[in-house]
Amino acid sequence: MKAPKVKHRKERGTYRLVWYDAADKEHYETYKTKTAAEQARKAKVKEQKLSSSKAAQYEDISDSEKRYLFDLYKHSENQGFELWDAVRHYERFLATSSVDRIKIEEAVPLCLEAKEKEDGVSLRYLQSLRSILNRFKFKCGKLVVDEVRHPQITQFVNSYDISLRTRQGYLTDLRSFFSWCEQKGYCEINPCIAAMPSKAKRKEIMNAKRGRRKLQVLTPAEVQMLLTYCEREEPTLTPYACLCIWGGLRPEREAPNMIDDDITTESVTVPEEFAKDNETRIIEPLSDNFIEWIEFIKGREGSFQPVKNLKRKWEKAKKSIGRDWPHDCLRHS
Repeated sequence: MKAPKVKHRKERGTYRLVWYDAADKEHYETYKTKTAAEQARKAKVKEQKLSSSKAAQYEDISDSEKRYLFDLYKHSENQGFELWDAVRHYERFLATSSVDRIKIEEAVPLCLEAKEKEDGVSLRYLQSLRSILNRFKFKCGKLVVDEVRHPQITQFVNSYDISLRTRQGYLTDLRSFFSWCEQKGYCEINPCIAAMPSKAKRKEIMNAKRGRRKLQVLTPAEVQMLLTYCEREEPTLTPYACLCIWGGLRPEREAPNMIDDDITTESVTVPEEFAKDNETRIIEPLSDNFIEWIEFIKGREGSFQPVKNLKRKWEKAKKSIGRDWPHDCLRHS
């Protein structure tokens, strides 16, 4: 871009400031004195430098950010308001708001820490809450707690391919989180209330769950047939089956990797490298029948050890119940 310059027009006794825009189009203004023209030239040079700096900053913005800004502009245009008016209105709101502005990524660890200190809170509940809130933090962590509304909650839950029952569990845990935030003064409303299903829908979900569970569990007679098969045909499977049936260990990752040192008659410790949430899990207290099986297994050679060719052997064992193997039935039984 050409630099601005001042031309003396002798025939008229005036001074003309000449400058060029980004398209190299000439512009000018006329002044009566040279001093005024020079002041205007310096101001124009400063203006062009600032404009050039803004242009460079604009070029540094990523394409996704430019699309975001354009979408924001189009939205405000369609809604009939100016973006700067919206910004100034929000600034006035911030100046008068008494709510602490804390982000999701900051609030989640504080909430989990507070929940862990509460009396009577089960380990299983904490594990579920931690899993869901950490997922929420990963996807929505940059949002301010008080600015979250129910459409964002719904969008988060809809991003997972989960059943209606699991969806309700997600919403329940998020509702607990925002209730805690309300108590701490981080938000004025709980956005999950509007996102929760109706009472009739919740009842429908729970009834459907009970109906499915009847088909997803093994009866005591089927458990007996399974363990009889293991003892008779493949005794190395018995420890694996007992860990799944009475310990509730997950059959794909946790139970296959347990060793004798992880299991006592007081508790079962699932190492963090195998646990679902990559955190050490301790199962206690143990049921009487589980303790008896642990004592029985530890009393013979081999005890609790990883099973070779587990997948092939277990597929044969599952046929011992005399019907199709229900999904995840050992943990449901």
